Formats: sequence, C-alpha cells, structure tokens
Amino acid sequence: MKLNQLASECDEGPCPTVWAVEGTGNVLVQGFTVDDEEALATMRLPDNETAVRIPLSLLLRVAREHLA
Repeated sequence: MKLNQLASECDEGPCPTVWAVEGTGNVLVQGFTVDDEEALATMRLPDNETAVRIPLSLLLRVAREHLA
C-alpha cells in the first residue's frame, strides 16, 4: 500500500495526519486513540473498526488544499 501525506498537524514526529492511499480514492487517518467508553458506546463500532481523534482544522486543511 503506497501512501502520500496530504496534511499533518506538525512538521516532525508522529502527530495527527491524513494520508492518501495511492490509486484507491481512499484516505487513512492517523490520530489519538479514543478510549472514552461513552463515546465508543455511542459510536457502536463493529469489531473491525476503530476510532481516532484528530483536530477539525486538519480535515478543513485537507479539504481546502486537496478538494478545491
């Protein structure tokens, strides 16, 4: 799987980042693990899914820079 970084919250080190999966039209989102039980219960995630927390500003940046 070839990834291209679309936008990140920092210049160095691991931090919330949005990656494009080359040739698929899909993205991967890197963020902070969600461990709040109430939030997870509300989301009702199936066993093969997970949730991560990222700043809204990161999604807005991706939209502005890559969907315009």
